[in-house]
Amino acid sequence: MISGHFFTAAFFIFIAYYLLATAYYLILGGVGFFEDRKRARQHREEDYTAFSVSTFTIPVSVIIPAHNEEAWIRDSVQSILNLNYPEFELIVVDDGSTDKTLTILKETLELKFVFNPYVDHFQSGKVLGLFKSKLYPHVTVIHKESGQKKAGAVNAALNIAKYKFVCVMDGDTVLEPDIVLKVMAHIQKDPERLIGVGSYFGLANEFGIKDGRVIKKNFLRPPTVAYQDLEYVRSFIGARIAWSRWNTMPIVAGGFGLWRRDVFVELGGYDPQYSSEDVEFTFRAHDYVAKNSKLGYQILMLPYCAGWTEGPGDVSSLMKQRNRWHRVTAEAVWDYKYMMCNPRYGRFAFVTFPYFVLYEVLGVFFELGSILMTLVGYAFGFIDQRLFFGIFLFMVLCQALASLIPLFAFQRDQKIFNTKEISYFVCLGWIEFFWYRWIISFAKLLGTYDYLCGVRTYDRVRRFKVNHSG
Repeated sequence: MISGHFFTAAFFIFIAYYLLATAYYLILGGVGFFEDRKRARQHREEDYTAFSVSTFTIPVSVIIPAHNEEAWIRDSVQSILNLNYPEFELIVVDDGSTDKTLTILKETLELKFVFNPYVDHFQSGKVLGLFKSKLYPHVTVIHKESGQKKAGAVNAALNIAKYKFVCVMDGDTVLEPDIVLKVMAHIQKDPERLIGVGSYFGLANEFGIKDGRVIKKNFLRPPTVAYQDLEYVRSFIGARIAWSRWNTMPIVAGGFGLWRRDVFVELGGYDPQYSSEDVEFTFRAHDYVAKNSKLGYQILMLPYCAGWTEGPGDVSSLMKQRNRWHRVTAEAVWDYKYMMCNPRYGRFAFVTFPYFVLYEVLGVFFELGSILMTLVGYAFGFIDQRLFFGIFLFMVLCQALASLIPLFAFQRDQKIFNTKEISYFVCLGWIEFFWYRWIISFAKLLGTYDYLCGVRTYDRVRRFKVNHSG
């Protein structure tokens, strides 16, 4: 028989955690709401036309790592060629693809083999060939052996990147034509202090894409995909915008991010031992700059839509992805545990890092524990019916608000969704607690188990419906 005193103590521990985590997330959403408005005002006041033709605009190196991306690589490359930016170079890395990725690159870009002394400053693996485009002098393609994941591919490109700022994206992503212009307009104001910048990007499942441009959007997608839309808005526009406001950004996502190249040089590039290098590299950047820089620094998050990528389209693929995300987050948190509440690392150590430990890594146990304790308490008569339903309604409300506040902030300034799509997201937000949340929690639970068992594999997401012919 369960002791009433034991249950009461355990129940209040779990509920207190849930309340604190919810309050923290709602605060993030509120701060993000107002920070998003501030960025929108700056966006309206910015003279992008003058910036786009200025001779003082800082050039950028764009890197696309690609492994078996035959379905996407043509549009990904074309989206960069479509950029509204005065000076940039594009470096595409074919990371030992076994499909037609390299063939498509050769056909699209009319590549010619070039002799170029290659010095491997970073851990990149064996390079098999360097190619230049006959059509676009600013485009280079590296063909290398696979084996060091995305990190090795990006590092190979960093070895020849020549500009001060580097934009890293994924091979299954298309960028919006003005995104580099918008991001660099912020960087240009303080290029010595800003070391990294990220921005929102969404899912392209069931979109129509032609010549690197999105020509048809459809957000009325199956719930498995639509909930990811909500998650991305909640994460990018809610949490990360707020962390950026406090200068405690924990991650510049690998799908789109700009870094100062000298930061890559000082840190030795991406670490190939991590299967999700973006989390670890951002942690390492905080660590390095805090130890070595006497000047202030900032890692910024912007609310602009950077581009579109492919996401999981079924529950099985989604769980594999979230399992991996949880594993690599746990790995990075463990490896950088010395930053926790360490005054050397400022607000990052007291605001963001504890959140990652208590919510991202350990949160799944408290979430499941709070639900389990509520159900057990009701079953054994420790909780009456009114309190039982009151707790569940409160949890549903908090879950919905955590998604809907960032959603309305994003829509207010970016106006990406139509009325029907917003209504669809609102309906999904109110029922997210009843099933999608627990799919993600179960995936995190499996991710924790796999991490403790030493699993370090990278499971690719199954391809779904994206129309690359328009």
